[in-house]
Amino acid sequence: MPSSDTPTRKLATIMFTDIAGFTSQMSKDEAVALSLLDTKRKFLKPLIKKYNGTFVKEMGDGTLSHFPTANDAVNCSLDFQKSIKDNNDLNVRVGIHMDDTLFRENDVFGSSVNIASRIENLSPAGGVLVSKNVYDDLSEKKQHDGLSLGLQSLKGIGRLMEVIAIKKKYLKVPNPKDYQENRVKIHSDDEVPSVAIIPFDNKGKEEDAFYAYGISADLISDCSSAGLIRVAGLKDIEKLDYTNLKYEELSEKLFVRYIAQGTLWKMDDIFQLSIELYDTKESKVIWSDRWQESWDNLPTIKMNLSDGLLKALDTTSKVERKVETANTEAYEYYLQGKYKYEKRENMEDTELARRLLNKAIELDDNLLAAKVIMGISYSENGDNDRATKIFTSAMKQAEKLGDIFGKGIIFSNIAIIYDLKGDYDKAMEHHRMALNIFEELFDKSRAGKVLLHIGILNLHKGDIDNALIYFNRSLSIQKGLGDEQGMLAPFSNIAILYSKKFEYDKALDYYNRAVAIAERYGNKLALGNIINSIGHIYTYRGSYDKSLEYYNQSLTFRKDIGNKLGEGHSLTSLGAIYDIQGNYDKALKYFNRSLAIYIEIDNYAGMEMTFYNISQTYYNKCDYSKSAEYMDKSFALHKTLDTRADLEEVVVCSLIYKNLGEEYDEKEIHKLIKEAEGIHYYGNYNLYQLLEDKNYLETAYSQIQELANNLEPDVAAKFLSYPIPKAIVKEWEKNN
Repeated sequence: MPSSDTPTRKLATIMFTDIAGFTSQMSKDEAVALSLLDTKRKFLKPLIKKYNGTFVKEMGDGTLSHFPTANDAVNCSLDFQKSIKDNNDLNVRVGIHMDDTLFRENDVFGSSVNIASRIENLSPAGGVLVSKNVYDDLSEKKQHDGLSLGLQSLKGIGRLMEVIAIKKKYLKVPNPKDYQENRVKIHSDDEVPSVAIIPFDNKGKEEDAFYAYGISADLISDCSSAGLIRVAGLKDIEKLDYTNLKYEELSEKLFVRYIAQGTLWKMDDIFQLSIELYDTKESKVIWSDRWQESWDNLPTIKMNLSDGLLKALDTTSKVERKVETANTEAYEYYLQGKYKYEKRENMEDTELARRLLNKAIELDDNLLAAKVIMGISYSENGDNDRATKIFTSAMKQAEKLGDIFGKGIIFSNIAIIYDLKGDYDKAMEHHRMALNIFEELFDKSRAGKVLLHIGILNLHKGDIDNALIYFNRSLSIQKGLGDEQGMLAPFSNIAILYSKKFEYDKALDYYNRAVAIAERYGNKLALGNIINSIGHIYTYRGSYDKSLEYYNQSLTFRKDIGNKLGEGHSLTSLGAIYDIQGNYDKALKYFNRSLAIYIEIDNYAGMEMTFYNISQTYYNKCDYSKSAEYMDKSFALHKTLDTRADLEEVVVCSLIYKNLGEEYDEKEIHKLIKEAEGIHYYGNYNLYQLLEDKNYLETAYSQIQELANNLEPDVAAKFLSYPIPKAIVKEWEKNN
């Protein structure tokens, strides 16, 4: 049991009242003023008790009380106003709000209290104003007619709230025209609202930067999951020198209409905050505020800000917004761990992030956000078993807590682990469970990403028709959101799909669409990836000079932005071309350059791929001992990564064993052949050499002839002179 001074959070309806003109009356006649206070107390306190409320305290002429339901609070306020309606000297304002509330000892704290107080200040004497939260929760709504005063900026507390005036004959009902000063004009155009939430500027000590960063990152995540809204990604924002850019420049570079910026300054146990939401189309600020929050309210800051931004952008989230934890210390450790992990530079940073996240979890074992980052930290570092254990435990808690959104996030992360392990059926199962949740919650952004993943899994399994369906569904969502950058991945994957179907013209068409978007947005990372993939198309077509041209372009883009992983991939691609052309020494030179990069950045998947490529080059050089040495290194890394080798790797490995006079698993080969998405000419030739089945030789010969027929005569002659095509032709002629 928590002690009486341990703060707890629960949903409550807060009611504030005060007497209009009380201060003025006190200055005129204290006796009359105190008499009014006694009269108010005499009528109000019994009604609070009657309607299951709790009287908390008096503050001058004001009172603070809380109720278990919105009905109780509203009915209490109406009976109270009705009971004093004939007293012309006693004019009371009432404000009511319902939200998560912080309870400690016999007092209540937090934004819910501040909001109720602010709404009460807006109320006319003799009136009852309530937040839309309260009005929507009334079960007796038909008995309580309401008049909306619009979305109001509750200055000094950083909240936007639609305020409703309750209409009764005995109540003073305000004129909405009198409430225009603080009314916020919400997004009303047909276009999908688009916003960039710039990381809050930390005005405090450097070591406090994690507050501003963590709150901003979670704010972006919250808003992007709200449905029909486009939110600029944090990584896209961080690529810019956003501190020195004007609103219009940020809008142009991030392709959004609205810009949200703010500041955060921690001073002792108080946070000084500011927010500004700017509409670049109308060239004006539509919401701004400055306010303070106590340290105890830290867990609510992000939720309150996302609520305000989404209201201003006329977007309603189906995700039930809950405070992640009532334990402020746990939330602070979570923000520190998140910041350290996102900004990590080495393994020591990752370990420190995990220690901070562990402290958060020790203080609140239900803090799922901390567990998700912890699981990701292990899966991204290759420890899939540890990650799976963390996600499985978190899933049980999410089910117990009724956290549907949390379940969707966890399903997605478990799916990624199964994908890495090569268990595509399990990955598909978990992605579909995540998709069901995100579609139910109308989380368009995440649903689009999951659809893309499912399409890729179908592609891995060779189900090209289904893959295309999912890619197009993902593409449709991005179009609906007006997210051109979001179309890059579907376009690129559709291109991959057509290349696997050997429909290279269609593949190039989709790659070129992706290139156009990447160039328009100055996305050099995407350009490096797409141009490298275009190089693959020319490799498949036998146009190796073109391949080299594109691989070198890709390498330049990747080096320009310091993309070490991409640089390694481009070097590997260049090495593969020189290997195909029979320039084995040059191939090994490029492979060793890429291997050095993968070792430098601890990328085991890249090391595994490069070990395989080096093995194949030595095999082509007929140095079977060296080939076996590197193939063993490749397979050892497969075990470390908990992944399985593909057909091409297993065939080359088996060829090495065959040439060394050792046994290999022919059944495994035939199993992988059945699962293969498509086998290129060099794969079929390797299968012919391994299994001595002339059907594979015939297929390989047909493939190179088809390729040669689609090339210019001089290019075709050059293609057929390279070692593998030349060997295939020679072997075909010998057997026919």
